[in-house]
Amino acid sequence: MLPRVTISTQPPLPVTVVSLSQVAHTPGDAVWRSLGDAPRLELRPPGRNLPQGWVHLQGRLTRRSGAWTAYLHAEAEKREPLRFELPVSLKGTINEVLRLPDGVTRIVLEPMQGEGEFTLGEFSIKPVGGVERVRRMYQRIVAMFYKHPRARRKRAGLHSKTAILRLQEAYRIAGRLRTLSPFIPYDRWVREFDLLTEKDRAAIIRDTARLRRPPRFVVHVGDGHDPAARRATLASLRRQLYPHHEIRDAATALPGGDRRTWFVFLPPGAVLAPHALYWMARTAFDDTRVRLIYTDHDILDAAGPRRDPAFKPDWSPELLRSTNYIGHAAAVRGDLLAALGLDPDSFDMHGLLLRAGERIPRYAVAHVPAPLFHLPPPRDPGNLNGASPSQVAAHLKRLQVAAQVAPTARGHCRVRYHLPQKPPRVSIIIPTRDCLAVLRTCVTSLLEKTDYRRFEIRIVDNSSRDPETLDYLAHLGGHPQVEVLRYDLPFNYSAINNHAAAHCTGEALCLLNNDTEVIGPDWLSEMLGHLVQPGVGVVGAKLYYTDGRIQHAGDVVGPGGCANHLHACLEGDDPGYCDRAILAQDLSAVTAACLLTRKDVYDRMKGLDAVNLPVAFNDVDYCLRVRKAGLRVIWTPYAELFHHESYSRGGDSASPERKAQARREVRHMRTHWKHVMRHDPFYNPNCSYSHPDFSLNIAPLVRKPWTNRA
Repeated sequence: MLPRVTISTQPPLPVTVVSLSQVAHTPGDAVWRSLGDAPRLELRPPGRNLPQGWVHLQGRLTRRSGAWTAYLHAEAEKREPLRFELPVSLKGTINEVLRLPDGVTRIVLEPMQGEGEFTLGEFSIKPVGGVERVRRMYQRIVAMFYKHPRARRKRAGLHSKTAILRLQEAYRIAGRLRTLSPFIPYDRWVREFDLLTEKDRAAIIRDTARLRRPPRFVVHVGDGHDPAARRATLASLRRQLYPHHEIRDAATALPGGDRRTWFVFLPPGAVLAPHALYWMARTAFDDTRVRLIYTDHDILDAAGPRRDPAFKPDWSPELLRSTNYIGHAAAVRGDLLAALGLDPDSFDMHGLLLRAGERIPRYAVAHVPAPLFHLPPPRDPGNLNGASPSQVAAHLKRLQVAAQVAPTARGHCRVRYHLPQKPPRVSIIIPTRDCLAVLRTCVTSLLEKTDYRRFEIRIVDNSSRDPETLDYLAHLGGHPQVEVLRYDLPFNYSAINNHAAAHCTGEALCLLNNDTEVIGPDWLSEMLGHLVQPGVGVVGAKLYYTDGRIQHAGDVVGPGGCANHLHACLEGDDPGYCDRAILAQDLSAVTAACLLTRKDVYDRMKGLDAVNLPVAFNDVDYCLRVRKAGLRVIWTPYAELFHHESYSRGGDSASPERKAQARREVRHMRTHWKHVMRHDPFYNPNCSYSHPDFSLNIAPLVRKPWTNRA
């Protein structure tokens, strides 16, 4: 039997959920599966007697994976179907006031876009009068005024005047702010957030006139076989609102310049947004330490529409070694360009950026989070980013970093760092309590699969009671690489690891969950290769669920509410957003389910926070403290393990005490790291902060430099 959803029209009528297309469901199973881009379900009452006009729709919809926007389609005779965006809260609640057309014949639920899984709860629908409709609309609007800061509401378009003069528009915006992860197509995002108004243009011109000794741009436009493409590039330069620039042909010479001169290198067919040079000029003017500026970009089809936006992280040296994530969307200050000593006959943008990164500190690189460069489709489909393994190898050689660089199947670079002649000893710390099956799998995989042999295992037994587990631990105690430590106090993940760290002899510590399992033998040597590089304090691994989906590809701080895994639930071979699920990169944090750090750094940081974060977020807090100390956190996709997920915490995670503890830990993180949660440097503010899935933000957290200027 299919589940029944209740629609109430005073009184509520039971409604059968009928699968229409692209949906699979097994009777008796709570889980439904979307098989395509537009799964459809009909909400069908007995006799199909549907209300008309204003109605109140309630229901529950939870989605486990896939694109998370829901729509309701109302079909009527002799007219096109109406489509309503259906806000769904974090808890899966649908609570919507909407107007059905006269003569409505069918209501169709589109629970998500794309393949994935979802569950349905009960639905109800009933007509509402004018007073109740207005009351419900204002309830939501007022709630959003309290929940979201003024800047976010303003960016979304929710103003006091909107609520008073355009109630339905304000209600629609409030619904988008309420929803878990609203989907917005890129063309609509461009129209709403990226195009300049006449007011914007006037403000930019006024602000430009106020700049004393304004930066000057020299734009080199490359040669090509398509004269029309080059004309398009030149036309976009003539439309620039910032007048202080000149155009030069392909870089037959690469002269430097003074601190006020900036150089831009464009391939033919690249088009600059009208305010591109202005925004970069204002960035250079506001911070004279900056010597390299890059922006986001998208792709401009021959037909004209913009597509495939690349919303980039802030400066990530490791990601730049993995791929040219910046591309041509960059400007280099003249004195830096002169110091690089580039050969114009072998000019390569990836090489230029790598050389620039060798000479300047992190604060000298500025990222403008806006798609100001519209680039032509890449010529080489196998190398979308123009990554150059030879340039990366030369870069590492200049830095005297011993490594091998090889191209990947998707046109990126894999860097294999060599270990020193005397490689460090690694102490692997595994907290456990009973759970013999997963612990045995973990330890066996470590001992049998790991090709890097300079390690010791410290198993911390937190009051195991199962006789078989105790026998196994006693047996392990005789292994030359294993020592079992006792910790008989109440569970405190931070304290357990700190206790073990004090008994370790290695120069590096690997915090490892007991429910992990090694996949590839080089996981530890891969992580250690990153850790021994100058300035690196923490390295994380790529973790998979038992079914092969991605469980962890690094952590983001802020999006999703506190701290969350990136690319969670994607298929294991999915490259992720801008291929970042398969590229080594700098990140804010990684999970301690498999975390490698230097022992001296761990001691200097005084380990994990056992007072404020005994259970959760202690790994994120540790990584943020390491970054605050000036060290880098690296995530690598080439260290792969299964994470069979959280056996070690027991089965009482839903107890009132555990919930209260979780709330305290979230509160501590939000208070202590609120400045990072406002903007994680490795997660673009144009991406959703409701759910860390790289979807487009319905209220981009980007301050435009021409606004609020005196």
